Amino acid sequence: MKKIFILVTLLTSFIAQSKMVFLVEGPLGKHVGMSVDHSSYELLTQGESWHLYPTISSNGESVAYATGTGPKDLVLVTKNLKTRAIQTLTQPGFILQPMFAQNGKRLFFSQKVGEINKIGYIDLATPSKIHYITDTTSSYFPAPFQSGEMVVYQKNLPNRKREIVLLDILSGEMEVIGSGMAPALSKDERYIAFTSKVEDNWDIYLYDRLDKSTKRMTTDLNNDFSPAFDRHGNLVYTSDRLENGVFSIFTQKSSAWMNGKLEESVMITKMGTSFYAPRITGVTGYKTTQMPKMTGEARSSFGTINHQGNVYVVGGHQGAEHTYPPESFTGRMTAYNLATKTWKDLAERPHKAHGYQLAAEGKYLYAFGGFAYEGSTNPKWKSLGNVERYNIETNKWEEIGPMPRRRSSNVVIKLGSKVYLFGGWDATPMSDGDKNGTFHDEVDIFDLKSHKWTTLAVKLPKKRRAFSGFEREGKIYLVGGISEGGDHFTLSDDFTQFDPTTNTFKEFPKLPYGNFAPATSSIGDQAFMFGGMFKTGEFAYEYVPHIYHFDFNLMTWSHTGRYLNEYKGFSQVVKIDSCLGILGGHSYQGGRDKPVDTFEVFCSK
Repeated sequence: MKKIFILVTLLTSFIAQSKMVFLVEGPLGKHVGMSVDHSSYELLTQGESWHLYPTISSNGESVAYATGTGPKDLVLVTKNLKTRAIQTLTQPGFILQPMFAQNGKRLFFSQKVGEINKIGYIDLATPSKIHYITDTTSSYFPAPFQSGEMVVYQKNLPNRKREIVLLDILSGEMEVIGSGMAPALSKDERYIAFTSKVEDNWDIYLYDRLDKSTKRMTTDLNNDFSPAFDRHGNLVYTSDRLENGVFSIFTQKSSAWMNGKLEESVMITKMGTSFYAPRITGVTGYKTTQMPKMTGEARSSFGTINHQGNVYVVGGHQGAEHTYPPESFTGRMTAYNLATKTWKDLAERPHKAHGYQLAAEGKYLYAFGGFAYEGSTNPKWKSLGNVERYNIETNKWEEIGPMPRRRSSNVVIKLGSKVYLFGGWDATPMSDGDKNGTFHDEVDIFDLKSHKWTTLAVKLPKKRRAFSGFEREGKIYLVGGISEGGDHFTLSDDFTQFDPTTNTFKEFPKLPYGNFAPATSSIGDQAFMFGGMFKTGEFAYEYVPHIYHFDFNLMTWSHTGRYLNEYKGFSQVVKIDSCLGILGGHSYQGGRDKPVDTFEVFCSK
């Protein structure tokens, strides 16, 4: 049985960290409304002009909407909520339904061109040109993905039928996923909600991109329209069930609808006033800044560390994914000076490799193992089993000695003067054609003072590689990765704590999904997981742009509603004061298959 709660029962953290905008239509006209507590609201516009279909950027800094005195002279504008500056982007005409791409670089909309309503977008860095992505059939309600390279929209057919279409803008490939209108995309880009008329009744439906299933989310005899999602996966939509013909904003918590329960709460309502088309930000308390790009050829899977005012980047993989010719391995070393904000080249590591990490002590940086080229084996690769040290003062490398075992694609964490090595594998082929390698569950410890090794009696609960780790309050946390197997593998959703005082492992709440090659670290009481690779089918994988956080007080994972600059994995994270720097990685975005050179800093305001 469905329950309707008139009082809002949303989490305090959600209320405090996100904004919602919507169209308000009442005695004062058609205006843009905004709510920060998701129960009350203020008007962002005034006057007699129409202000229609507002949207808001994921960081909550800008809104966009259509405005004019009537349907034929609408223009698209953006408004900076801090400076209140307004920018007009289009000439007057019939233009509606703007939506920011989640990275904030593109603004999509529906515009009448001749007799056809087309979906177009504007690159906000160069807003003078409109790019149209549909042509012969009227289209409405674009809902772009983070990249702005894919979009779901409503397509109106000549027989008055409406289709929900998923379009890959780069390839032109289209997929019809349902019949209805006004689609919306969840923050994790898995679900598409839309409204559809069945038996003369408008209800909300939900399409799952993974299992290709569709289910009905509302069942009332009233009209339910304009769905949206918040960062928790809660479904938000409008309905006239409280007052016939007058629309209020409702929500269904994800914890209810994912378990087949229809429980609703009223968010925004006012007698005689209608609210339409809600749009919700991610966490507005985070800030992302793009830094000077990494110099030289872009790379992924490198070693990196922030030490004595410099962010060092060593080695890495160059070129297409899972291809390992000699030139794809590099020993190149660069450093970014945090004070001068400049990059410089340093002495190369003698071994050209990737899939390793660094530790620092005084004037030295230590590199442990790595994945390297080997021409005498099939496949032509190996894992290294040596420690090399870089002298910051002399700009020279030297070899320190062997490791207990060859390792690459593992985690390296420093605590005091000791360096802990977890997981990874020895990729060196044991026989001709061996791609599976040897996975490690041993925990090796390197003493930076004595240069001696010890191996703990306790072992990693599950063997894995291509995972991430970080230290917080003296404990080590291991995140994601893949299981044993080179030809086929399973993505791990494990989040594991290691306590070095007791040498014990403890499993924490699972990740939202199995994640291959994520980047992770922590700020205060929250851990953050950036990007990685997500499994979409038996042998299908894709990089993701998502930023998730884990609350150590609530012991829960949730999507921040914020995103990396690209869809990518194999990035590296360093702490920079109370912020996190995310460097490089590998991406398919833009139709490519190669590393990226971006460097972004993520902070909590």
